[in-house]
Amino acid sequence: MNKEIIRRSISIPKELDEKIGLMAKRFSYSVKNQLMVELLELGVLKYNEDLEMKQLINNLIKKIDGVCNVILNKHE
Repeated sequence: MNKEIIRRSISIPKELDEKIGLMAKRFSYSVKNQLMVELLELGVLKYNEDLEMKQLINNLIKKIDGVCNVILNKHE
């Protein structure tokens, strides 16, 4: 699969760069940028999952509030 590539220049803290360098060696990446892109992709996916989970939780809370209100109104 041939991916379309867009080049970006970023600055990252030295400590983070060192951690990524160690991870790249540990997991046998030939180029540190490959690991950075995978970590970024995973971060975006996780972020979207978190947003979806928060929405599901908010919907559940609204439904529970509705049920509680129905129960309270029957007992008044």
